[in-house]
Amino acid sequence: MSSPGTALDLSIVIVGYNSRGDLDGCLRAIEASNDKVTRETIVIDNASSDATVDLVKREFEWVRLFENSSNVGLARALNRGIREASGRYVLVLNPDIRIERGSLDALMAFMDSHSDVGMAGAKLLNIDGSLQYSCRGFYTFWTLVLRRTFLGALFKRSRTIRRHLMLDYDHEAEREVDWILGACMLVRRDALADVGPMDERFFLYFEDVDWCYRMWRGGWKVYYVPASVMTHRHARESARPGISRQLVAHLLSLAHFYEKWGGFIYALKKHRRIFMTSLLLVSDVVAINAGFALAYLLRSSLRGLLAKPLFGVGIYGSFLAFSNIMFLVTFAFFGLYDTKQEREPWADTFLRVTRASIVAAIILMASTFLASTTVYSRVLVAAFCVLVALLVSIQRGGLRLLHNQIRAGRFDLARVAVVGTGRTAVRLAERIASRPDLGYDLVGLVDPEIGGHEPSVIPVIGTLENLIDLVDTQRLEEIIFADPELPNSEISGFLLRARRSTVDVRMVSGLTGIMTQRARVEEFLDTPVVTFEREALLGAKGAVKRALDITGAAVLLILWSPILALSALVSKATRGRGLLTRSERVGRDQVGYRMLVLHAEDTEPALRRFCVRHGLDRFPALINVLRGEMSLVGPEPLVPAVAERCESRSRVRFDARPGIVGLSRVAGSGRHFNDDVAALDAYYVQNWSLGSDLRIVVRWLLRCAGGRSGH
Repeated sequence: MSSPGTALDLSIVIVGYNSRGDLDGCLRAIEASNDKVTRETIVIDNASSDATVDLVKREFEWVRLFENSSNVGLARALNRGIREASGRYVLVLNPDIRIERGSLDALMAFMDSHSDVGMAGAKLLNIDGSLQYSCRGFYTFWTLVLRRTFLGALFKRSRTIRRHLMLDYDHEAEREVDWILGACMLVRRDALADVGPMDERFFLYFEDVDWCYRMWRGGWKVYYVPASVMTHRHARESARPGISRQLVAHLLSLAHFYEKWGGFIYALKKHRRIFMTSLLLVSDVVAINAGFALAYLLRSSLRGLLAKPLFGVGIYGSFLAFSNIMFLVTFAFFGLYDTKQEREPWADTFLRVTRASIVAAIILMASTFLASTTVYSRVLVAAFCVLVALLVSIQRGGLRLLHNQIRAGRFDLARVAVVGTGRTAVRLAERIASRPDLGYDLVGLVDPEIGGHEPSVIPVIGTLENLIDLVDTQRLEEIIFADPELPNSEISGFLLRARRSTVDVRMVSGLTGIMTQRARVEEFLDTPVVTFEREALLGAKGAVKRALDITGAAVLLILWSPILALSALVSKATRGRGLLTRSERVGRDQVGYRMLVLHAEDTEPALRRFCVRHGLDRFPALINVLRGEMSLVGPEPLVPAVAERCESRSRVRFDARPGIVGLSRVAGSGRHFNDDVAALDAYYVQNWSLGSDLRIVVRWLLRCAGGRSGH
């Protein structure tokens, strides 16, 4: 055990789940150990129901116990223990391990004398004293076939099995190996900082294989150390006959491992754009033809109400072929086959499909005038176009939901690295790691070697010098440069070196606050330059937006005024005060004004939450819109204290009137840091269009309907 204030050599981390008996024996063996290393023992309980927690609290007061409210899986629980650990080394143990006296000292002595070893495992024995094959070779296709099918019983002594289980090795000498069982893994702190903790996509099984594989890829060695001996009561639940939860977990983890590291899967992911585009094309063709079939049935049902006859469906063969081509061409023109749009909100996709369908409808309706008017029913054509827009939008939404479910299971994630170790890079990396729904698998940070490290749990996987090698070794699909201090020459140098790779590159830049969709690269005096056109809300466009604001606010106030008047009377009668309150805000050109909102104080909490979640709290600000102080859509209205702290590059937001709703309210989760809001507001002002306002309004209405309007 360790004394207070003593620097620890070792942190032992154990995860328990309904393992009361095993854990009792494991902890007593640790307590009885005569090893000289200073240590602490951490137990993470995964919501056991067998009084495991009571046992630890009653019998082992020297153990640091942490309780999870649910069974979060082995990897996630171990990572919690690793975060709590303070030793130079971390020893991951299964609760069914019994350490022999001197085994900890032997394992630590080996690691101290081999600085290039990132992970080591002890020699494990079965409870009858026989050898347990705890160090192994990496899986291959034939290993899986022989280990997971009936063929294994027929070829027990095959070379594949012997190589995998290392049967030809006497297990008496220290040896570098591919991987060691997760029942006993001693990890060096430096290696942990390089490769990161366990991958939490593995609920149970294969987390140890993946960890060792990442050690190997990160340049660290994995060793088997027979001088350290432990007993392991090993019962491989997944190998039992029949279908069990353990077998399902094992198969899912196997799928995760090969989805992450398999060469064939990696090749598919590198060319996922071709696959995704093909899938969208096929699904759109199905939706287009289904739309025609429904339109024909609808027109057929109206036969008695319309004077013109409906000809047989065979007459429409050439028209349908032309329609398929026309819809696909217009969809492509509007960017519906750009796979970069796969993460855009469904409301934006719906509007994009609608615009494309309107264009296609105009062309198709015009084409009917070139044919015999007695053949093509224009009612059928009109219904056809409307149904195509609906069906394509629905099937796109369905594909997105399906893809989100796949990603929620931690499949088909794009492996990404963030270049930078400063505050901006670390915060971006941590937010990516906390949002698996975005479809990213964060590998780690890349050190540009231009400053100190910001403290973070995100591992640093390499430097800018070997970034091009990291693309291959870490199988990166996207790189995000997130260090504003990084010289452009470094970025351009990497882009030139990586021009033949399939990796995508993003860049967080100080120019994002002034970049517009009208920014372009052009030649100027034989020199390529970037031109910015700042005209988004100036001149005629600003006048158009103001006219729409007045019209929209007037219509909404007329519709809402009866409810507002009745609510005001009830509020006055029951509380003796009005329904509205005024809040100091800073508007266009940093001029202050008083924004009208629903009164918040002394309001029933449930009612207040309902109003905020459904966007009703800001409806009174329609009066501010009519006064010219606000807009229906615009930057977030700031209180004076926040407005004073705005950086100079964020003050472009004051070029426009604040909005009742804005991009920052509908982007992502709707919850952002102040500088995130500033960046989104600046982007909105510089890239304003009627289409962008319409998309924001539709997304906001969907949030209001779902009770997710408030910040």
